[in-house]
Amino acid sequence: MSAIGGFPPLEIGPAAADAPYHARAVALASGRACWHAVLRAVRPRRVLVPFYICDAVLQPFAATGTPVERYALAEDFRPDESVRPGSGELMLVVNYFGVQSRFTADLATHDGDRVVVDDTHAFFRRGTADAWSFNSARKFFGVPDGGFLYGPAPDLRELPPSDVDDCDHLLARLAGDDDRAWERFKQHEARIGIELRAMSSISTRLLDAVDMTRARCRREANFKALHRRLRDLNTIALPLDDVAADGPICYPFLPSADVDRSALASRGLFVPAFWPELPARGDRAFEWERMVARRLLPLPIDQRYGEPEMERVVRTLAQVLG
Repeated sequence: MSAIGGFPPLEIGPAAADAPYHARAVALASGRACWHAVLRAVRPRRVLVPFYICDAVLQPFAATGTPVERYALAEDFRPDESVRPGSGELMLVVNYFGVQSRFTADLATHDGDRVVVDDTHAFFRRGTADAWSFNSARKFFGVPDGGFLYGPAPDLRELPPSDVDDCDHLLARLAGDDDRAWERFKQHEARIGIELRAMSSISTRLLDAVDMTRARCRREANFKALHRRLRDLNTIALPLDDVAADGPICYPFLPSADVDRSALASRGLFVPAFWPELPARGDRAFEWERMVARRLLPLPIDQRYGEPEMERVVRTLAQVLG
């Protein structure tokens, strides 16, 4: 029970009237902790993982001693039809950019307990109790930790809380000190591990105060605004006309040539890379994935922004693309 009196805490808006958005999931400290929990529960003899994925997903393999095999993607960001898990195996399928929810859900239904859906780009997709999937709260909201695990997991509700619940980077960003916030953010990210811990009470409280409907609708509107202006320049082989309702993490823009990200940054548009560590991997195959990692621009569409910011994104791209 909290004490009465003393100095007030950080001011947070009231909790939403509805139940938590992912009330039927297990709330763990991170997406990679969710993935670790799946591997520990299933103990597969081998896991098929796409080459086009971040290194964080690979961390639990060493901890569990699980063999891994990388697979290539077709240009629509889907596994080739010949790539399927065998008996005793798992296959990780990524809901890239949050725009492939229907495909990944169908695949999980078809292959049952052999498929795990990585929804870290699709926070708003709710999973089910009979199919493995997980997401990440940190990629969508200003919280220090958090991920939600769906599936036939053993009881994980009596875990110690996350030990990465500090908010220094978030407070620095709120104060407008972007340089300090970036440095603190990198330090914070380096501390995110794969340990099986529960989501912190801080993240729980912050997420309870989020207007999820507004956040999702704003992302959808921003996605559509960019697609209207950029569809003719976007070479990505993904159908993007009817996917905004999935609450995407970004607008995936694949220009016909490489773009200097520093030129965008100098004009105030900061675009990350998914994922800069790929070129350093030893296997010299997967040339298409390496090109995508280098060239694709995941344009920001999050709930902080609206039509004026999307117009600025388009204008900045036009200046750099020439």
